[in-house]
This record gives sequence, C-alpha cells and structure tokens, in this order.
Amino acid sequence: MHFSQKQMTEKVLDRSFYSRVENDCSEISVNDLIKLLHHHRIPVANFLEGFGATSTDVLIFQSQITNAYLNKDVAVLQNLYANANFADARMKEVVRILIKRLNGVGLNAKDRKFSYSFLNEENWNIENLWLVLHMLDLYEFADLKVLVETIFHKIMHKKTDEYSMQLVAQIALKYLEICFKKQNTINEIESAITFLQKIPKTTNFAIYRIAAEYYNKLVNYDQKGADKIASLLGRN
Repeated sequence: MHFSQKQMTEKVLDRSFYSRVENDCSEISVNDLIKLLHHHRIPVANFLEGFGATSTDVLIFQSQITNAYLNKDVAVLQNLYANANFADARMKEVVRILIKRLNGVGLNAKDRKFSYSFLNEENWNIENLWLVLHMLDLYEFADLKVLVETIFHKIMHKKTDEYSMQLVAQIALKYLEICFKKQNTINEIESAITFLQKIPKTTNFAIYRIAAEYYNKLVNYDQKGADKIASLLGRN
C-alpha cells in the first residue's frame, strides 16, 4: 500500500503497536484492519482479493444475516440463502432456520440436530460463537446451561479479541432472557450477570454492562431501578 508507519496509523492506531504487527510480534484484529482500510479509502474487497475466504467475509455475512433477522426482513434472508457463497455451509443452515422462524414455521428434528452439534465444540472462534448465538433457544435448558457455562469458562481463560467477547456478551444476554422465562434459575441468572460484570470496562461494552445491571436489579426485586435502566436503554 506504500504508506509509512506514521502515514498508515495516524489518527487510527498506536504506531508502536502497528510496528509490532509489521514485525510479526503482534496480531491485528479484523476491526482494526477495517478501520485502517477505511481511513485510507482502500476498499476491503480490493485488499482481500486473492486471499479467498477470510474472517472479514464471515463478519460481513454475519452482520447482514443478523440485521436482516432483527429487522424481520425475510426477503434479504431468502436472497442470502439463494445467492450467497458461504465459505462455511453452517451459515446457510442458520439462515434457513431463521427464515422458518420469521415465517412462523415450526422447527423440526433436523434443525435441533444441527444446534446440538455444538455441544462438544472446543474451538470457540468467531464463527462458532455467532452460530450458537442464533441457536440458543433450540436447546433443552439443561443442555443450554452446560453449553453457555462452557463458553463462559473458555472465553474468560484465554486471550480473546473484542468481537468474540461481544458475541459472548450477546450470548449471555440471550441466556438471561431465556432464564427469566423459567422457574428456579437463580443460579444460572447470577452466573450470567457475573460474567457480564467481568467484561471489559470500555465504551464498546457499556451497553452489555448496563443490561447486566438491569437484570441484576430484577433478580434483586428492585423494579424501580430496573425501570430506570430500561428507560435509559430505550432512549439509545
């Protein structure tokens, strides 16, 4: 790209860190890489040309799928299912299941078998975390508890990039929603809240920590405090 270290990192990254990346002494996250490319107006697609399937490709598909599902946009999901070239075929399975959900079609044994394939997973990378996030409500609660607690333990005991941690925070919040719909889950609720209280105290994680405090208020019967937090979240 023919930039000096100073030109490349100015206003984007710490120069000493970028120097360590260049010398293979540190790794750069996908998010920081995209920031650099955007800052210098270098199209991501051009930069990735010739690399084949990449983590950035995965992130783009994940974002498109999640946003379409949250917006209940079946047409976008159907288009992705029919036309997207997924490097990981499991993403296509998730899209198929999400389409069924939005169309009000009941899930079958095949769908549940797919979700249960993650119970013995040991490699909790971005792809697997994202897939599980969208499958949480397919598990029997006892199995879900084991799966989520395993993820919490694995993530807290290894060096984890920011995006992976955000995915686990989202898993924790979804798990809390499920727990609150069931009886006698106080231990599971407290475990998820404790995990969220330990995530990084940075701006990018603020919303998850606030949500954890909301559930903490509920579990301690502080409805007034929970309502205040809900009002705050509703304005953002």
